[in-house]
Amino acid sequence: MEERAGNIDRALKHHMIAVRGGDNDSLEIIKRMYKDKHASKEVYMKALKSYQEYLSEIKSPQRDKAAADDEEYRYY
Repeated sequence: MEERAGNIDRALKHHMIAVRGGDNDSLEIIKRMYKDKHASKEVYMKALKSYQEYLSEIKSPQRDKAAADDEEYRYY
């Protein structure tokens, strides 16, 4: 909603918070914003790094097995 209202900086802040919590949709939105020149390369790279850090924190053999057995449990 913030992006539609023209509040690009605020939208990016909200999406960055969501990315740190593992929200892949927000990462994709930041990617689109970068492609549309509404976000800098630095912001996009920071979002990617935050998302990768999240994934490394939650990674476990049990999650990997569940993801391999059933697409519903895919976390990446």
